[in-house]
Order: sequence, then structure tokens, then C-alpha cells
Amino acid sequence: MKRTTEQIGKTTEEAIRKGLEELKISRDDVKIEVLEEPSSGGILGILSAKMAKVRLTVDKKISEENLQKTKLKLEEILKEFFNITNENNVKYDIEIGRNQINLNITGDKVSHLIGYKGKTIESFQSILNSMLQREDEEYAKVFVEVNGYKKQKEEKLKRLANKMADNVIKFRKPIKLEPMSAYERLIIHTELANRSNIETISQGEEPRRRVIIRKKYN
Repeated sequence: MKRTTEQIGKTTEEAIRKGLEELKISRDDVKIEVLEEPSSGGILGILSAKMAKVRLTVDKKISEENLQKTKLKLEEILKEFFNITNENNVKYDIEIGRNQINLNITGDKVSHLIGYKGKTIESFQSILNSMLQREDEEYAKVFVEVNGYKKQKEEKLKRLANKMADNVIKFRKPIKLEPMSAYERLIIHTELANRSNIETISQGEEPRRRVIIRKKYN
């Protein structure tokens, strides 16, 4: 059965964010359908206001054939890309994962592909997926890693999440974390999801949206 959720929000983006956080998945992994556009009406635009409504569905399983096709196409794109940027010495591995393609880039001179707080990795990943999906919607999603940056960052965020959760219980006060990307917030939400005495919510608008960790009262 496909995993799906429907969410509402003041804006379409707000509804989408709610859906991603409920499914605990990144935007690259879902099909988004806008069911209702937001609108305002009535006195001062308050009465008869209409919320945005979206449906998010986790993408279907990718066949082995399409995984192989994606890998071959990605190899072509990367070869051309690094040739254009004169970086033919960059080393990378392309592995077929479960329903996705993993691109692992390594080397001493690839830090520029990480960028500030990993923003370049996310942009590069988004561009690759856009190029692939534009050519063939059946291509698998590609996930990019550079010198183990994402793995290290994920472990760091998990430690932060648990430390802050312990402080919430100890001092009996909610803690508001610094603004994070959707990917970073997802790690925090997922890490603390199984703690029975803690709950997490996201608050604010991008790019200042952040996670609040607070005690759960049953």
C-alpha cells in the first residue's frame, strides 16, 4: 500500500511541509498534488478564507531495469559535468540502493561540492534529479554524498536532538533549536519520534523555520 497523507495550511508550502514531516521523508521522495489553492474572501479577507490542501504520496517502487537505466544516465551526466568544470580527477561511486541511486563523491579537492552547511550538496542533488526526471519520469531518485559529510552531520544532529531532549526533561522547559533546513529538521523529528516523553514540532517560515522540542503530557 502506498504511504500517503493529506494536509492543509495557510499556504501550499506550509501544507507540503506538514506532509513531509508527518511522513518523515524528503521532498525528493514524494509526489505532490495540490488539491485546493489557498484563497481569501469576505470582510478583510478573513471570512470565507480557504486553506491550501495537498496530498503527498511516497513514490512507487522503482524496477531493477529503471535503476540500471538511471545509473547509466547519471554516469553520462557526471562525465560531461566534470569535463566542463575541468575536474576529471574527481572520484565517485554510483551504487544501486533500495529504490534509489546513491552517488558518493570522494577526494581532497571536493569541498566546494559541500558548500556552507551542506547547501551545495542539496542543490547539486536537486539539479541532478531535475535533469533525470525531465528526461524520463521513471528514473530513480539520486542521493548525493560528499566525503561522508551527510553521515557525519546526521550523527551530530542525532546527538544534539537527544541532548536537548534530555535538557527538556531535566529543566521542564521547551527548547527552540536554531533554524534548520527541511532535511535537518527531518533528522531531529525522526530521532526523537520514539521517545514517549518528548514531542517535536516545526515553527516559523523558511528559511527561519526551526524545531521546538517539548515535554509530552499524556
